[in-house]
Amino acid sequence: MALVASSVAQVCKGLAQYLGGEFDGLDTKVHVLLGSPGDAATAEQDGEHNLNLFFFRFEPSGFEGDTLPGETQYLRMYCLATPFAVAEEAVSSGENDLRIIGEVLRVFQETPVFQLEAAGEPFHLQVVFQTLGVEQINQLWATQGDTIYRPSVLFEVSLAPVVPRQPHVEAPRVGTLGLGVGGMAGGAASTTSGAAVTRMRPETGREDWAPAASLVHLGELVQSLAFAVGGDELAGFTPQVWVVGEPGTEVTLRWELWDDEQGWQPHPGGTAVTLTEAAISPEGLVDASLHPAPLPFDDRPGQLLLYAERSHSRAGDGHTLVRRSNPLLITLYEGGA
Repeated sequence: MALVASSVAQVCKGLAQYLGGEFDGLDTKVHVLLGSPGDAATAEQDGEHNLNLFFFRFEPSGFEGDTLPGETQYLRMYCLATPFAVAEEAVSSGENDLRIIGEVLRVFQETPVFQLEAAGEPFHLQVVFQTLGVEQINQLWATQGDTIYRPSVLFEVSLAPVVPRQPHVEAPRVGTLGLGVGGMAGGAASTTSGAAVTRMRPETGREDWAPAASLVHLGELVQSLAFAVGGDELAGFTPQVWVVGEPGTEVTLRWELWDDEQGWQPHPGGTAVTLTEAAISPEGLVDASLHPAPLPFDDRPGQLLLYAERSHSRAGDGHTLVRRSNPLLITLYEGGA
């Protein structure tokens, strides 16, 4: 019976498949293997070129030391890449080793950051070339039996996710801040306030600029709203959103939904809008182009987050990235809450 494919194993296998895909464009086939160099040396006898990836060290990420059980944790993994090439025609096995090593270095130098799936979720990984000292070389190869040393490179692969089998339910967002004052005589007073919006202007001079967004409600700019389920104020309410950035840019409005059983989940679909203004300000509200964003639900308690997403191609490698605006929060609560 096969073992469960953990998220760490999926990342390692995904990295091997990624490299294998890069080698597919070559005239000669290169097989990418996972395992120890000793095992790969045995596979070398098949008369084909092999590249072995040996993940030998796993460390905490160094971030988010307060991660709780049920939350995804992240690791730094260290991988030794070793070619086991064979001779062909006028090219020796040693030269083919160097050709494979050079190709691996080229791939990760050109594309050090890429996306892999683990446990059905996409994660971004970064590969960093590391120094491999003489002492570390001796320690690694001394454990590989009679396998002779081969030219190798060491990479750090981070951050690899450790996805729990039963994820915890994420908490709702804070929509407003409040202050309550009470006295022993029984008197009490309280006040609440949401996130105020004054002025917002994205730095569109940057390649990776993100749009800015605000809700417009009763003639005011706000970033969060709260309504009682079944209340008159919620009946017929449709959020009006002001999104700004480089005029003429197309962005997509997307929702994320929260309930106490599943936590935060993305809502399928989205609404495409074209930006016409570069900045948000109270005085510009009169002429603002507002976009309706109907609520995915309004019949039960929960929270809804609205983002404006912008996709763009990075100039260096053409990779498509998605930039999100600030979140806009709507909270639906029971009437007596």
